[in-house]
Amino acid sequence: MQILEEIKISDNGFVFNALTGESFSLNPIGLEIIKMIAANSDFDEIRKTILDKYDVDDLSFEKDFYEFSTMLKHYQLTQQNNPLNFV
Repeated sequence: MQILEEIKISDNGFVFNALTGESFSLNPIGLEIIKMIAANSDFDEIRKTILDKYDVDDLSFEKDFYEFSTMLKHYQLTQQNNPLNFV
């Protein structure tokens, strides 16, 4: 998964899609995850970072990450660069 080039992400969690004109607000963890995706971190790197930093179990993280990545796709913020990478 890769964040589209046209997506702008501010340090305070504001996300703007220049293709559609839509904007979104993320909470701090969502912002952290989307920045890791934009930096081309793979799923395992993101999972390890979040599990080490926050009080969350692996199953909950995977479920929430799947839902978050599905939302990113739904709002046309990502493109799939490697179908085996992650959602």
